[in-house]
Amino acid sequence: MQAYLINLDRSPERLAEADAQLRAAGVAYVRVPAVDGRALPPRERRRAVNRLRYCLIHAGLPNAGTVGCALSHQAVYRRLAEAGVPLAAVFEDDVTVPEPARLREALARIEATDEPAVPTVWRLERRPGEPGGLPPGLYPVTAASMGTYAYALNLAAARRLMALNGPPIVTLADDWPRFSRLGVRVWSVRPEPCGHGGESSTISVEPQPQRARWGWYAALWRARRRALHALDWLATRLTGR
Repeated sequence: MQAYLINLDRSPERLAEADAQLRAAGVAYVRVPAVDGRALPPRERRRAVNRLRYCLIHAGLPNAGTVGCALSHQAVYRRLAEAGVPLAAVFEDDVTVPEPARLREALARIEATDEPAVPTVWRLERRPGEPGGLPPGLYPVTAASMGTYAYALNLAAARRLMALNGPPIVTLADDWPRFSRLGVRVWSVRPEPCGHGGESSTISVEPQPQRARWGWYAALWRARRRALHALDWLATRLTGR
């Protein structure tokens, strides 16, 4: 299986760490330079995002890191599609591989069960908030399923993700619940073969509105989100993304 590793040019130490772990797992990869959203000129950054659609989905505007992260993963999908790669694994440079054999087994199982005509993503990691301790197998995506530091996808999924979030982007790179509603089958592999380095991402850090915890503000925040989601539902029906 082809593999891609996303890495910022200014993070050579992360590249070295990821390289050592992927080599130990027998995974040969192609490095893809990450898009540094913070280095993009403001005008170019604005062109890269459909600000109205993003605001309808997330009730706010993206930061520079979020834009860079989404553009980086879209760059991988373009490479995959242009080369006609049928199946690929995608890693960010903060990935960890605690048990190399488990990653090899997971990738082999994905290759054996892939249905090329069905756009499919297999998440190789687990975020806090997602259930752990599950029996080995594939589980459908949940509302808590976020993260892009380790996953696999087939060519059909790459093309579908380009259509759903290709520049201009409309949502986060790891909005798997949304993508699953719009035609991409998303599985979570358990037990997860990959982990997270624990350090803050150098590509994307998305701040969360802390005030949403306050009583009256929380009620207003939820009402605002519901109204925006209703508008986004209408926009999705009209545009298909």
